[in-house]
Amino acid sequence: MHVDAIRAWINTTDPSSPSKSSSPSPDSMSSPSKRRREDDPFVDLDKTPRRPNAEDILDKPAPSLIIPASTTGSTAPASVFTGILASRPHLPSQPSQLPGSPSPSKQYRDRNDLLRLDRPVRFIPEADMKKALPADIHDRYDQLAIIEFYEAILPAALKDLPGVKIPDVRPHMWQPPDESQERKTILDRHHRLCELVERSEESSKRRRSEAAWNSLVHSEVLYQLSRTSSVTFEDITSARIVPRFRPCNTTPIEFPSDEANESSIGSYSTNTTTRSSTAKSVHKMVDFALALEPDQDLAAIIQQFMKTSPDATLNQTAYYPLKTRPAPVFIETKTSAANSETASVQLGVWIAAWHESMRSLLKLGKFDEPVITVPCIQVTEGTWTLMFAVDAGEELHILERNFRIGNSGTPIGIYQLQAALSAISQWIEGTFKTWITRVLLKALA
Repeated sequence: MHVDAIRAWINTTDPSSPSKSSSPSPDSMSSPSKRRREDDPFVDLDKTPRRPNAEDILDKPAPSLIIPASTTGSTAPASVFTGILASRPHLPSQPSQLPGSPSPSKQYRDRNDLLRLDRPVRFIPEADMKKALPADIHDRYDQLAIIEFYEAILPAALKDLPGVKIPDVRPHMWQPPDESQERKTILDRHHRLCELVERSEESSKRRRSEAAWNSLVHSEVLYQLSRTSSVTFEDITSARIVPRFRPCNTTPIEFPSDEANESSIGSYSTNTTTRSSTAKSVHKMVDFALALEPDQDLAAIIQQFMKTSPDATLNQTAYYPLKTRPAPVFIETKTSAANSETASVQLGVWIAAWHESMRSLLKLGKFDEPVITVPCIQVTEGTWTLMFAVDAGEELHILERNFRIGNSGTPIGIYQLQAALSAISQWIEGTFKTWITRVLLKALA
């Protein structure tokens, strides 16, 4: 019930209003109360008023409220009451967004949607990926391409260890002998990797959820295989993008109206589509990041930068573990190949936001150079696939092919993954650390 109607009803019951004798008349004593017609809606005047929703108002006619004649003989308040109800427009306030209009982030469901961003994200299949990649990543690409073909991924010491059997081994898979490696250390690590393979196989057979895969398999894989003295992994499933780094879309988009709503509203609706040209930011999240643990010198530079940073973060997120640790490599996981499109969109948005944060650093330092090329990874159950994010000026290009760098579900696959993650960690410790240090120093100059 509307607030004006309540005020009018209060006026009819105000004890301060002049009234005649309160004693009942014989007519009122003998007349039975009228029965409510079955087709009339019941109106409880003592019920706490609530705002009607669209369905209540649009799907039903305005209620007719019958006020019994006052026993006091005063009809003016009732007339005011019914007059107010009749004069109120029977239509809810115009919503800011049609019920059928998806939120900005939900509009981005496949790769083609990313082309509508102000700075489009374009996935590009490349048969000759090295030729398409910038020179700053060529050496690391060569190393990872060797690992892709299983070359030199198995420790030579495993050949002669009793009880160690790895199926389908080929001669090119063995590393050169290394006398510095202790056999016991290699054997202990082999047993830990075999446990990961068992977990991966079990998770696949039991069709575990993405969250279960992340906690039981992927987190352990990253903990065992990617960590070095200065590179660690972070679970960032709850990390959110800082608003000013979120990719935006200012391209007008048309959304069809709901036909049911259109017919209900009738003459109040004059358009069949809604057109929006307001800039809308897009937000997606990913699962893991590989982060650089700064040494003393880099930590001091970052600390100085944080004092002037408007977002108090070095990356595109204010998630605390990544605020002061540069994180260039991101990983999105899924449980089936059918979800690969969704994974691509999530990675695309997240890396686009990281690019925006790095471009802001380059702008501070008045650099005239692109953002460094970085690896990015999609994981489907146990299979890990590598891509590269390239700064192409007006666009962000993600170069891809079927570049598989490991599988946690097989013994050879887990050793391949160990070699690939080790190579990526070395790149973070070397090439990337040099780049981010140079960019920060110039941004502070």
